[in-house]
Amino acid sequence: MPKKSNSAAASAAAAAAIKSSKAPSAAGKAGAANGDAKFIDSIDPEDPEYQRQLMRPAEIKEDLTLMEQRKRVSLILNSEAFRRELEEIVQSQLKTGGAQPASLDALRQLSDLLAPSASSSVAAATTSVLPVNDLRGGDAAAYQPEERLLRCKLAAVYRLVDLHGWSEGIYNHVTARVEGASEHFLINPFGLEYREITAGSLVKIDLAGDIVDRGCTVFGVNKAGWVLHSAIHSARPDIRAIVHLHSNEALAVANSRCGLLPLCPEALAIMDEVAFHDFHGIVSDESERPALIESIGQKATVLLLRHHGVCVCGATLEEAWRRTELLMTAARIQLESLRAAGGPDNLWLPSEAAVAAGKAAAARSGANGWSFGQLEFEAAMRELDGAGYRTGYVYKEPRLRAPRTGQGSHRSRPRHCQRRRRLWPPRLEMRLMLLRQRKQLNLTLLSQPKRNRSIGAAA
Repeated sequence: MPKKSNSAAASAAAAAAIKSSKAPSAAGKAGAANGDAKFIDSIDPEDPEYQRQLMRPAEIKEDLTLMEQRKRVSLILNSEAFRRELEEIVQSQLKTGGAQPASLDALRQLSDLLAPSASSSVAAATTSVLPVNDLRGGDAAAYQPEERLLRCKLAAVYRLVDLHGWSEGIYNHVTARVEGASEHFLINPFGLEYREITAGSLVKIDLAGDIVDRGCTVFGVNKAGWVLHSAIHSARPDIRAIVHLHSNEALAVANSRCGLLPLCPEALAIMDEVAFHDFHGIVSDESERPALIESIGQKATVLLLRHHGVCVCGATLEEAWRRTELLMTAARIQLESLRAAGGPDNLWLPSEAAVAAGKAAAARSGANGWSFGQLEFEAAMRELDGAGYRTGYVYKEPRLRAPRTGQGSHRSRPRHCQRRRRLWPPRLEMRLMLLRQRKQLNLTLLSQPKRNRSIGAAA
């Protein structure tokens, strides 16, 4: 009997609580009028939406909450102000130098992911370097995609020249013809060292050397140095990139009477494309142009300037850079060979048949589907990106590892490994299901009033 009376009393109390929740008290109404109402006073237990939320499993509620949080995060990440502030933080931290913590590396990778730039392979750098691709937001939108990529590649070539030790302060030039505008060219601003040149700092000029787009710096161009490039670009429309250097090795070969000797495969690959020009000082006079055009002709891609330096040309930046590498390697080997032999008379030169065979082998070299110099240039871009230069280069083959098929894949593993692979997911699902059921049971027990739980336990 006492148990029944207690149960009836509990039911009556629950009904009274529900009734009181339907009709808020006068104090509750007064609080609502004053704006001090509690959240519980605004709940209607008879509302279908409220009942639906009560019946909704906890997992679904959690998923919906996470979806709302992701929406807020997406709005923040897609905000132009957030991207600009993030880029400013990364740039300010990079300029301070010193070791970079993992948090800064993560911020930099997030900045590269959010910024409208070309896809690239980005790795953490151990030292502070100025990024090659500094085109962000409105700066990137000001150029066509082809010009953005060309700017990134040309700025990366300047960095490669500097890393190889072939730069000479703010002097010398590497130029490239802009796609779709045969009379427009990109050149370095006269005042920046090669290690400071970025995609946005390059200056666009016309064939006369007049500035079309100054870039992001206050510097102009060295018109005296542009005369040499303009002469070659105007005479050879097939040449779209020129690397002009004053390296010691190339200058030594240019000044020697024997010229470039066939002492290595690198020399054999380019020696038929080499021409010489008797240089008469700094090219600042237009009268030097006809002699330059006559010296390079219509076939040469390497012009050795006696007492001055070298101009290496190509139909693309990749070609020009690869020929530059070949020339520098051949020049260095020739100088070391002459030093070891004590002069050209003591050198052992290959026969004409061997030279012809070497030239033919060099002409056949290269990978299928890759143009001349493209494979080597892409490897150099990976090296720069791996060092944190953020080149912005779009890789022809971004994946270095092929998909694993055949031997070594899970299909060719022993049977016991395959069996474990098949059995593991069901076991995991079973454990997760048990955990969910236990969690739901705990939530159900916790949601019951203590009095009801004690009554149920006593019953």
